[in-house]
Amino acid sequence: MITISSADLEFHSGRSRTAPLAWGQEVIWDLIRDWEVTRSYAVLAKWLPIPLLLSVGDVLESLAELIRRHEALRTIYRPTVKGDAIQEILGSGSLPVELVDRSVDDPTDYGSIVTDCLERAAELGFDHDKELPIRFSVILQDGIPILLTVAVSHLSADFTSAELLVGDLTALLGARAAGAPPPPVRPALQPADLARLENGPQGQLLNIQAAQFIRRQLERTRPEMLPARAAAVTPRFFRGQLESDAVAAAIGPAARRHRTTPSTILLAITSALIRCVCPGPNYPIDIMQGNRTTPELAGTVSNLSQGILTVIELTAGSFADLVRHCSAVLTEARRHGRYRQRSMLDMISSAGARRGCQFNDVWSALPGRPTRPPATLDELAATTRSTTFSWPERVPLKNKDLFMGIRGTAERIHLSLFADTALLPPGDIRAFLDTFERVAVTLAYEDPTLELIADWFAESCTRYAEIERE
Repeated sequence: MITISSADLEFHSGRSRTAPLAWGQEVIWDLIRDWEVTRSYAVLAKWLPIPLLLSVGDVLESLAELIRRHEALRTIYRPTVKGDAIQEILGSGSLPVELVDRSVDDPTDYGSIVTDCLERAAELGFDHDKELPIRFSVILQDGIPILLTVAVSHLSADFTSAELLVGDLTALLGARAAGAPPPPVRPALQPADLARLENGPQGQLLNIQAAQFIRRQLERTRPEMLPARAAAVTPRFFRGQLESDAVAAAIGPAARRHRTTPSTILLAITSALIRCVCPGPNYPIDIMQGNRTTPELAGTVSNLSQGILTVIELTAGSFADLVRHCSAVLTEARRHGRYRQRSMLDMISSAGARRGCQFNDVWSALPGRPTRPPATLDELAATTRSTTFSWPERVPLKNKDLFMGIRGTAERIHLSLFADTALLPPGDIRAFLDTFERVAVTLAYEDPTLELIADWFAESCTRYAEIERE
């Protein structure tokens, strides 16, 4: 039998204050306010084991310490009459924690219980002006805590922040289990402090420099850079997801061969495939930036991620040339990735560049990625037998024509392609991801030509088009 109850988590001794939203928080606030399908998107979910011999009280005290350390977790977001919001950080308060207790003779597996807890939290979303932006579920067996799930609002955390929270919780629970004092707090800017800096002279300079960069990119764009290639289906936007051990094993060696970063290789493969459907000579792409380029931001729990408009040239003569170009583009994106997006919207809208593409690589920041592939290309290619493909999402409306998201675990990469079916029909979405894997595996050992990549993509498109007709 499974019983569900709740316990009150109380936190004290924090600093209370109010502040405007930081730029990264503004991006999510505006997205949630303006975009109807973001409720579950705006929740980040994680789970972790609880060390043996801890009581529910021990777990609650560790959770309270986590909330005390990170102001983003004890923040209420208050809407203003202008449609904006302010962040109100609470010094003390309480939070209900869900307790899910499974008896030892119940056949339900813990994986299903974890999935149910996380899906329930995502579907609920958050009422940001009424509740704290985090939820916990403690999963027990006959009263003994064994697993913990965490769901946090994207307003208060980006993907790096979610990993930081898991790391902090693991350390806090481990110290309590060992009878040791809690680990020291990692120095980091709190979101309210960041908002103060962004509203000062330093932020104004960053904003001016970003505006100048974006204006230069807009001068290189034009309407219909990614023209329709087919009749759209209903619903119009499909997301295909390919999960691959082979790509995870190949990217690091490919990056070493080219003396560059994994993220550069992933962007170069994406661009080589967009080259197959874009008439050229370039294409616009928002590159998501983590914006943790200074020591004081490395440990910040907040949403710092922002997309910065760039333009990638498709005139390279070889894959190595494309890698060098993508490396330069990423360097510029990192330099200008922090800015106030609201101040740029009129400029971007007037240029007709609100859609286009987006690239978001979270995977490259994960620790423990594979560093050595099998000895031969054939051996690595054989690992693609464990690759899976799925259609996790289909929606009628999306704010980008093409979105390439790269996440997963260190050992198994998740390639997620959300595309307008007028640009990439469903079969072409599947072909894009399959060819991505084929290119990545090959790059661990040698460079395919750009012409060969185009041939592989065309072959895959034909194959999946035939499957669809059947």
